[in-house]
Amino acid sequence: MKIEGKCHRCQRTFLLSQIGPDSDAPGRCPFCGARFARHYSTVLVDAVEDAEDSAVRFVNTIARLQSMETGFDIDIDGLLAAVSEQVREQEAAARAV
Repeated sequence: MKIEGKCHRCQRTFLLSQIGPDSDAPGRCPFCGARFARHYSTVLVDAVEDAEDSAVRFVNTIARLQSMETGFDIDIDGLLAAVSEQVREQEAAARAV
């Protein structure tokens, strides 16, 4: 699953995979060249790959659950809202540090 980001400098949206090791300028905005996570550039590329792989596993696992005759329905909207809330809480906690 591809994850999008938005550059703080040029405000353009891009795929996080566009800043990976196979890009022309790893760790930089593909449009304006702004350097992302200057102090974490080595970790950034790995984290992007991990996030996209985890998103694929998450979607596939939920799809697998839905395909079973479980006798219940998954509240997808509630699940996505909870995931969104938890990601935003983590983001807020990271900014507070």
